[in-house]
Amino acid sequence: MFRLMMIAAVTCSTMIPMTALAADPPADRVVVMYFHRTERCPTCKMMGSYAEEAVTSGFATEINQGTVEFRYIDFQQPENANLAKAYKVTGPALIIAKVVDAKVSEYTDLKDIWVKVREKPVFIEYVQENVKVHIK
Repeated sequence: MFRLMMIAAVTCSTMIPMTALAADPPADRVVVMYFHRTERCPTCKMMGSYAEEAVTSGFATEINQGTVEFRYIDFQQPENANLAKAYKVTGPALIIAKVVDAKVSEYTDLKDIWVKVREKPVFIEYVQENVKVHIK
């Protein structure tokens, strides 16, 4: 329980740059976070852009309502160290967190992004299907 409270506190932090965020985010939402290094290779840049496209194209209404968010997070920056630790991020990763009553209730590390990045439609479908699971 403490771990989930820590994750929720860090996830709700305002220090994280975001692509889209409602002024007062709803207590219940899904947060998609692409963790990346400060220096990114072409594949890592591709994964970030594909992930962002998957979320923004598949969940535009939810983004406008604030019930879905997409964030880029440089896990090597000192201000993001606690967040990276909470989600056990040690390298580029795509994490989907379900927030209920302003606390992270569950999250998933989409480890298959590495094997799906070479096929953009497959990658986008993989991300969108996993976001849908967390929305339900």
